[in-house]
Amino acid sequence: MATPTVSSILDSLILRPIVVAINTFALASLFSYMIAEQLDWRPITIWVTCDIIAIIIDHLMDQESAVAACGADVVKRFTPLINLGRAFLALNTALLVIALSQCPPETTMVTAIFAAPAFLWATPIKSQRIGAMLKNFMCAKHDKEGESSPPKSSGSLVIKRIPGMKAVFNGVIRGCGVFFVVNSALQVSRELDQISAAPPWIIMEAIIWSTTNRICHAVMTDVRDFDDDYKVGVPTIPVLLGSPLKTRIVLTAIQAVAMMAFRHNPYILGSSYFAIALVWLLGKDSPKVYFLLSVHSQSMFIFMYAFEKLVLFRS
Repeated sequence: MATPTVSSILDSLILRPIVVAINTFALASLFSYMIAEQLDWRPITIWVTCDIIAIIIDHLMDQESAVAACGADVVKRFTPLINLGRAFLALNTALLVIALSQCPPETTMVTAIFAAPAFLWATPIKSQRIGAMLKNFMCAKHDKEGESSPPKSSGSLVIKRIPGMKAVFNGVIRGCGVFFVVNSALQVSRELDQISAAPPWIIMEAIIWSTTNRICHAVMTDVRDFDDDYKVGVPTIPVLLGSPLKTRIVLTAIQAVAMMAFRHNPYILGSSYFAIALVWLLGKDSPKVYFLLSVHSQSMFIFMYAFEKLVLFRS
């Protein structure tokens, strides 16, 4: 584990969550405009804050462990920065609660369905507790058999450690989840395959594109960490495929399919071209900051669309 520094802690707890959440802001804004021709602050705020909260929770545990391992003097030095991260977490939690309070009740339910796995991303979930709850539920009508005991397994489930599913969960949460939260907040009846209010975008195509894009980005970060993940046996998609080269070929094929399927949309085409270039340019020796380009292979083209709409509106 790397020795913590002021810059690394600030980057992990403040800067990086904001930079990553910019992509969520762009996607939520696009869906809001596609569905209702307006930028509704409520669902946009919900997903931006959810993204920031999930990242901070994950990074905060890592930073606290790294600082604690360095001794009492280091803990004393970095405690104000850790507290700053906690304050930023509390601020976003408050904004999330405010936004949810202004939405229909179903928005809270939809948000919980998609955001809960993200909040529990790296949290060990005790299978013993889950098994005990299920056993109690199944045996509720057999009260006379009171000798049943909870499972003795002490294993834990960590969502991001499920073999091959880390990237898929990432894509579904940040791709599909954004649309369903925005749609529930706006309460606009519209068929998913119907042309949106923002041509050349089509709602179903945007959902598929956003989901696959986020999956591909998550796999790209796993390519960067391939050697470390392979040594410790983390079951990421690159590890399961056996090499970064095979992973790059698969990612290129996925983006190529998206380009052919959505060739009428120049923004998706541009995003896919850019993503393919990054697949082959970035590797294990690339600085981590360069992988933020992969995060924004989606948002930069959404902002291009927004800029074009703004210019056409003014003219």
